[in-house]
Amino acid sequence: MTENTPEIVNEVVQEAPKPVRKKAAKAAAPDAGGKREWAALVPQIRAMREEGRTVPEIAEALELPYLLVNQVMVQSYKMTVDTVAHFERHEERRLAAE
Repeated sequence: MTENTPEIVNEVVQEAPKPVRKKAAKAAAPDAGGKREWAALVPQIRAMREEGRTVPEIAEALELPYLLVNQVMVQSYKMTVDTVAHFERHEERRLAAE
């Protein structure tokens, strides 16, 4: 009976990478000091995606809501978000927090 029993392998599990915190994201974000323009961020989002970065990574690096970055990737007719207005409100809150 023990001949057909699969072996249990105890592999060393590596720790998951630590998430990037806001301070590190601010240091990595281009033009983090002032108000940004949505038209200037869209090409950056697409370039980062072509590099292989995921939507959550891009959102954190550029300090944008996941919804806005996903909107650029998907561009679905089912999404009824006013992207520019949502971005403007987010920028006001981001600058007020600094």
